[in-house]
Amino acid sequence: MKLFEQVAQPLVEQASSLLGISLSITDEKGIIIGSDNKGRIGTLHPVSSRVIEEGREVVFTKEQVDNMENVLPGIAAPICFNHKVIGVLGIVGEPESVRKYVKFIHSHIEMFLRESFRTESELVQMKTTELFVQHLIHYEDWKDTSKLEEYCQLLGVHFNRLRVCLLIHFPVLQESSSQAEPLQTQLQSLIGYLFRESNEDIVCPVNQEQWVVFKIIDSKGEPKLRRTCESAIGKLTAFLDREGVHGRVTIAYGKSYMGLEGAARSYQQAQKAIMAGLRSDSEESVYSFDSWSILPDIFLEDIDLRFLELFADDIRNIWEFPESDMLIETFIAYCESSMNVSKAARNLYIHRNTLMYRLNKISELSRIDPQSFEQCIVLYIALKKKERNPLFMKVSGKNY
Repeated sequence: MKLFEQVAQPLVEQASSLLGISLSITDEKGIIIGSDNKGRIGTLHPVSSRVIEEGREVVFTKEQVDNMENVLPGIAAPICFNHKVIGVLGIVGEPESVRKYVKFIHSHIEMFLRESFRTESELVQMKTTELFVQHLIHYEDWKDTSKLEEYCQLLGVHFNRLRVCLLIHFPVLQESSSQAEPLQTQLQSLIGYLFRESNEDIVCPVNQEQWVVFKIIDSKGEPKLRRTCESAIGKLTAFLDREGVHGRVTIAYGKSYMGLEGAARSYQQAQKAIMAGLRSDSEESVYSFDSWSILPDIFLEDIDLRFLELFADDIRNIWEFPESDMLIETFIAYCESSMNVSKAARNLYIHRNTLMYRLNKISELSRIDPQSFEQCIVLYIALKKKERNPLFMKVSGKNY
């Protein structure tokens, strides 16, 4: 047992230093893997085989070991794990003097092994889950999904029920990277407590600033999902505040689907929703993919850049105008003010006539009718898309 070999020497050193006695631990083959006398490590302890075979405590007096090599007087007790003897604890000294330590040290070692194994198993489970999630969220890259199905069997999860993906964004963790690692285990427990209602709900980090939850849900559970998220944000924010990490926690979720492909789709939707939410000026902290408050932003982000080819000349005319920034800001404000001239002028803190002059200039440069909703919305989308891609883009073979 590799874990046993790793912890044997630290356990011996700890107990020997604390109690002031001499100890040794052997593996199931009788090889000493832990001793306060480091010169004995790696040597054979010949009588360990007897202790392992009999499965009980054995006493060795000074007279009994006089003619034995590498055996000291004391008490030897079998160390068990999962109902199997995996080694032997040896406490060196006059048997009657050291007997009082046997039960305490023996129990401590077996308890430590159980806890270490549980912790190691949890870490393995977490790493396996993280690998699975990385495969799942890149589902479209996999021609053969058998690997994903193997992970499902290994983790004991099934995707034959509706699942929704939630993304939890912690920008403060990225900014405070030195604090991020110690918080991961605590966050794992807290997020699991807040969202996991089934043993098959999946919780794990996607990167340093995001955690993902693939949660089983039914039609009755969807209406309360937002309330669950809002409550969770309060608790997560309070937890981070106590840890001295301050900032905005954001949660977004996609729609619910069945199957591995559906789960990946829900993740992509949650990712788009959270990016749109972070870009928005909204004070909300929970975003749903189908929320009208962010759907226009998601729609805009998904428009193919080739769309701009249709308006290359018109956009270039606007962009090359000496006061292009002012014109674009005015036009966007006009559209976002429901094409209401007075309202747009107030929002821009300019005179109504100044606004009209600028709109007329936009019309002159782009041949658009500022009174036409259909024409304005198309130019608005084109300008917003260009605004999001500040680097020069090639349109119709030209840079602009």
